[in-house]
Amino acid sequence: MKYISVGTVNKPSTEHIVYVSHYGYEYTLTGDLASVWLDGRFGFDKTSDAFRDKALYQLERMGLVFLTENTPAGEYRTLTRVKLVPVKSKKPYQGLTGEEKNALIWITESGLILSMAELVYLIEHDIHPELQYLGQENIQNLVERIYTTDTIFDNILENQMEHAVSRDTVVRIVLKLLKKKRIVLL
Repeated sequence: MKYISVGTVNKPSTEHIVYVSHYGYEYTLTGDLASVWLDGRFGFDKTSDAFRDKALYQLERMGLVFLTENTPAGEYRTLTRVKLVPVKSKKPYQGLTGEEKNALIWITESGLILSMAELVYLIEHDIHPELQYLGQENIQNLVERIYTTDTIFDNILENQMEHAVSRDTVVRIVLKLLKKKRIVLL
């Protein structure tokens, strides 16, 4: 089964004992639970045997992983279920490509927690992170730029962006930011 892990390591851990925090709950993972969660921490992974499948299902019940279909659309749909949260860093944009930096600026400075669909929309429509859309004082401008009569209703934006040309590119960028430890998934 293909999956991705959510949550953060909240205190010093090892590969055998992992302390994970997710929405105010703290979990101590050991054995296969720790191994499976760690394997999906920085991107999508697959389980390969019955013991790891059992651990994966237990992690799913705990809310620490999301299962996905083994397709690009499945990965996108799974990422629409999580929050993309920036990691605090002294030099957050150092070592990033232009497109990764652009996406991270949106995620970090938009004034709200952007959904995957919103991020795809911004990149699909070539909307750059300009001052008029960034920060708490400009949230309304950003929301009005994204949500129109065509995208405002329940899940319309998510469904439209599932068919966007840039969907796979944005998924790739988000996974690179995750792997480079610039964001976490909650």
